[in-house]
Amino acid sequence: MPKQKKADPIRVTTTGLDKRSQEVLRMAFSSAGKGACILVDEASAEVGICNMDASNARTLWQQNSTRYPERPMVVISVNDPLLENSIYVSKPINIVLLLNAIKQAHAVGCINQAEAIATGTTKPASTQQSRPSDNSKPSHRRAGSPPSSTEEFKIPDIKLSEIKEEVVSYYSPGEFLQGKLHDAFNFAHEKEVATQFSIKVDGEWKNITADPVHKKVFSEIEDDELKKLCTTPIFCIETKSSFLNKKETQYELYRNDKPHSESSIDQFLWKIALWTSSGRMQKGINPSSPIQLKHWPNLTRLQQSPNDIRIAALLSEQPSAPALVAKVLGIPLGEVFSFYAASHTLGLVRSVTKNRARPPSFNLPQKSRHHSLFGKILQKISGAN
Repeated sequence: MPKQKKADPIRVTTTGLDKRSQEVLRMAFSSAGKGACILVDEASAEVGICNMDASNARTLWQQNSTRYPERPMVVISVNDPLLENSIYVSKPINIVLLLNAIKQAHAVGCINQAEAIATGTTKPASTQQSRPSDNSKPSHRRAGSPPSSTEEFKIPDIKLSEIKEEVVSYYSPGEFLQGKLHDAFNFAHEKEVATQFSIKVDGEWKNITADPVHKKVFSEIEDDELKKLCTTPIFCIETKSSFLNKKETQYELYRNDKPHSESSIDQFLWKIALWTSSGRMQKGINPSSPIQLKHWPNLTRLQQSPNDIRIAALLSEQPSAPALVAKVLGIPLGEVFSFYAASHTLGLVRSVTKNRARPPSFNLPQKSRHHSLFGKILQKISGAN
């Protein structure tokens, strides 16, 4: 049976985004988008993205409409600008929604082009020149509502046979909220003073306050909203941070009439790393290189997946590569990647250099020499030595 030809990526151009933002978008297309879209020059693009919050956005939009009137556009903005021939995606940007909006805009463009060719009002795409066409403009649309949390943050089931550089999705914490929060918390720890990290959500500033003295985090942002922000490129989020007066404590800042959630700093950073990873591996880490836990994470107090105890037991017993952990335990590779990301952010994991003379063994420990794996798990759960 002949192999199905892989669809060509959608060619996308941007308006009103700086170079750094374009690079982050390029990375998102490659990782979360799995190559379904690519950034190209203005002339060869099929779909455009316009940042309507840029200082000269209206001028750029008018220029684009004049030069490429038939090209469908995705507009990103805090408020819906209600523009024709566009699909609106609100900020802060959900990358899944953005990708779906691009695909929707591309489909609209293909339908318009097919209708124009059928009616003889235009030429095929290879020879078509941009010109105004009142009939070809799709009406203004709004991107569909976000998928449920189980759909959006479902960890991909990557098979071991598919572990290739172009298949594994990577991410860099510094390009997401995780990196900003980690830096802010580190500074707070060094200064021994509480820090307030603020994020603009639906036009309202909401605070995440870290108190290193009491090792607590107080968040005014609900977990469902925080999950979306964790997978949103940082350039799409408006943030600010400040240190608090040393005399101020969490008790003065968060009274009973101020809604918030409370957790330890470790609990908070752990879940932020899990949500940001979403089954992806951190850049610079080879899935085939062995890693080892320095010590067990406190899984009774940390958010966890069903297989975290099994992963921790194996990685604390001997150095193992993430790809081989997935194979030995028979679990999705994405779960191992997310566990690594969360453990790494708390400093619980280290890379292990391979011994060239004698490669490390990845077999489970033998009962004749050690306690069984199940026994070790029970010991950890019960707190026995």
